[in-house]
Amino acid sequence: MDDFLKTKDTIGPGQGMGSFTAAHLAWLVAIATVAFLVIRYCRKADRKGRRRVMVTLACLTALDELVKYLITIPTGQWNWEYLPLHLCSISVFAVCLHAITESDEVGEFLYALSLPSAIMALVFPNWTNLLPAWNAMCIHSFTIHGLLVVYPLALLACGWRPSFKRLAYSIIPIIVMLIVALVVNTTLGTNFFFLSSGDNGNPLSFIEGYIGQWYLLCWPLIFAIIWALMYLLPRRLSGQQRAFLR
Repeated sequence: MDDFLKTKDTIGPGQGMGSFTAAHLAWLVAIATVAFLVIRYCRKADRKGRRRVMVTLACLTALDELVKYLITIPTGQWNWEYLPLHLCSISVFAVCLHAITESDEVGEFLYALSLPSAIMALVFPNWTNLLPAWNAMCIHSFTIHGLLVVYPLALLACGWRPSFKRLAYSIIPIIVMLIVALVVNTTLGTNFFFLSSGDNGNPLSFIEGYIGQWYLLCWPLIFAIIWALMYLLPRRLSGQQRAFLR
């Protein structure tokens, strides 16, 4: 219990639960199960029921993000890295904004950027090598990223559909965010958007070990591949399905 409220910056060494361990895989299975149940409910629910699900998920996401500050600020563990400038922290605000406005453009941001980023964070977490399974920040990290996966999937299950044309509305704000993150990183020595280093645990750190700072050029390539799978592949499969039905 002494380590339950510690962060990865204050906890002692050698206590991490590890990646791709039984505990890590159990979290992935649990999140996938919740996503499946939410998607199944949304497909069968009426408009009112779907709206209730989206608002509930948004409230849970906001409360989950608040937990981070309730842990770090009163215990004196807060530092500049906890500013809401990581993509997943920004996505929390996007989730709340979408729940209020139901904006298609915000939905596109959540689908194109938040969803793949949250999935990558869950598959390649940078906290599991430092934090034990029974730790508040470890639990928070899994649940917040899980909610950022479930929300856009629920949005799809509710009938919303992505548009490649709307993708530009997601690219413009992300460029602004990257510029802000670069300025903040340079000023405060932080690592928002992993612009300063690849960090531990994710594929970027592996790439950085081979090509150094050139790993930053991999970001556009990675998202180009992801967007091809998320936008072009479904369209192609849908076209083949229509052709088959004829």
